[in-house]
Amino acid sequence: MLVFVPLSAAELAGWAATGVHDVAGHAATPSFLEAFGLPASDTEDADLTLLEVAGVAGLLAHGVRLVAVCVADAIGTEPAEFGAVSAAGVRWSRVESLFTDDGHGAALAASAREAVRGADLDEAWDSDAIGAMLRTTELLWHGPTEWETLV
Repeated sequence: MLVFVPLSAAELAGWAATGVHDVAGHAATPSFLEAFGLPASDTEDADLTLLEVAGVAGLLAHGVRLVAVCVADAIGTEPAEFGAVSAAGVRWSRVESLFTDDGHGAALAASAREAVRGADLDEAWDSDAIGAMLRTTELLWHGPTEWETLV
């Protein structure tokens, strides 16, 4: 399954350098699809929503929206409605893409983070500040070989 993993710059660098990382991320689990009203066949909308969820989770945890998308055999964790999953020992070679903000998006993300300081993912997801950020910014795609430019 595709897993959208929010990371800090140090975690990204460590994963790329060591070649293996235990991941906690978000995937199109049955609970996620149900919570967001998405059919299992709509992988494009599910992936876009998962990227947004992982970006917000990363913003809350690390202060940045930096997301690795990898293929992993993952198991569900909480909060289930956000497709939370984890997997041990995921190889760097399983990373398919990386996403992060440009300078303008990073400034808007920092402002949104301040507005939801102390909130959990559920509270932040429902906030006006995060909603406005998601409507006005998109994370930029990078290939896995570009990781050094993102740290």
